[in-house]
Amino acid sequence: MKLLPNGLLLGIAALFLLAGCSGAPPEKPPDSPPATSIPAPTPRGLPTSPPPIPLPLDASRYRDRPCDLFTDEQVQALGYPPIKRPGVLPGQSYCARHDESNLDLHFSIWYRHDGTDRFAKVHRREEEWLADDAAPIAVAGQPAAKLPGTRMCKVLIGLSTAESIEVVFGDPKVDFCDRAVRIAETVVRNVRR
Repeated sequence: MKLLPNGLLLGIAALFLLAGCSGAPPEKPPDSPPATSIPAPTPRGLPTSPPPIPLPLDASRYRDRPCDLFTDEQVQALGYPPIKRPGVLPGQSYCARHDESNLDLHFSIWYRHDGTDRFAKVHRREEEWLADDAAPIAVAGQPAAKLPGTRMCKVLIGLSTAESIEVVFGDPKVDFCDRAVRIAETVVRNVRR
């Protein structure tokens, strides 16, 4: 066997190195960590698109007499005195049905009749109404939203794309969200009559 000169040996070794050849098997790239999917944030509260109003209602006959939306007899059936302080403003009418000397009790009904779709605006977060803390519900077949609070509960009812009614109720002696929903159901039935 003939020996090769040292320079030639070095050249061949350099070629092997440059060509990436080595006696060891190629290194395997490190395993990538498994892909973890980050869940999309769950939207809180009301959806940003309001539900359709299957049966639009017209409460315009209550514009000048908002306390008739929930009558004195209906108030007394709940065990409250038939106190009423109505108000008619350019875009809404209201009826406060609580005695101002009792700060624990809050009971009012707001009828919005300015031609804007407040129910949709609340869903789209275009009106201040803590929609992220509210829950969609149905009230006597009408789409609605319930907003529980620490001292009172609000129920917003979509009557049509031009009218809505909001019931605000708070009484620490009762489940005020349950009571607010029951009052809202009666209001809707009164509007349907």
